Amino acid sequence: MIASAPPDSGPPWVQILLSAIGILGGGGGIASVAAVLSQRRRFRADAAEVLTDTALALIQPLKLRVAELEAETVVARQQVETATREVSELRMAVREATVMIRRWRSAILAPDATLGQLRTLVSNTRPWYDDIDQG
Repeated sequence: MIASAPPDSGPPWVQILLSAIGILGGGGGIASVAAVLSQRRRFRADAAEVLTDTALALIQPLKLRVAELEAETVVARQQVETATREVSELRMAVREATVMIRRWRSAILAPDATLGQLRTLVSNTRPWYDDIDQG
């Protein structure tokens, strides 16, 4: 005997149509998955290119700023060296002036000091500030 279709299945042409749609839909799904897999390398390359361009755009201003800071550092170091040298020269001038003032004070306070001796002492003393004017 011929097996009859269950009463819920409907006409045979509906089953054929649903099967064809299922096969085409499944094939389309497989095709879209295959297309995505084949374009995966291109997506990666595009992403890498975008990342590279972004990184270069961010790095270039930083390179310029680093170069500016290095130039400023060189200038600052030169200024520090000059200031250090000037401070050293000023300390030496202060020491010489202090020694000269102490010598004059001792001469002035000496019990046997005369005005002529003090004038001679002052006139024979080399001015300490000449070193500063020449330096």
